[in-house]
Amino acid sequence: MTEPQEMIAWLDRRIASAETWLADHGRRSKKPRPEMEIEIKEYDIARFEEIKAAYVKALAKRDAS
Repeated sequence: MTEPQEMIAWLDRRIASAETWLADHGRRSKKPRPEMEIEIKEYDIARFEEIKAAYVKALAKRDAS
């Protein structure tokens, strides 16, 4: 199994990557990408954050037992 800190770091990198993409190609950029692509990146960020929160919660529960 992947080490918990490595998994959290990986999720943080995925979130940061998607946020950078939005900053570079989102609605406020000079040449924004199509709305569907922007919505997909926003959806990806939300899911990665949700996965990270659930993972951290499960780790805390495991460590508490």
